[in-house]
Amino acid sequence: MRAMTPLDLTDLELETAARACRALAYQEEQAAKRMENPGMRGPIESTAKRAAALAEKLERARKKGDSSLSRDR
Repeated sequence: MRAMTPLDLTDLELETAARACRALAYQEEQAAKRMENPGMRGPIESTAKRAAALAEKLERARKKGDSSLSRDR
C-alpha cells in the first residue's frame, strides 16, 4: 500500500473542506431518512458516516494548526 503524502492546505481551505463534508453528510442523512426501501438506506448512510468522519479529521487538522493529514491515520 502506498503511503499518503501530506496535503498542503491553508486554514481556510481546511475549514471549507470540513464544511463541505458536513453539508454532504447532512444531505445524505436526509436522503437516507426519505428512503422507503431499507436495503437502499445502508449505502447512503455509509456515505453520510464517511463524510462526517472526514469532516472531523479536517477539523482536527485545523485545530492542530497542522495540515498534514497523513499522520492522523
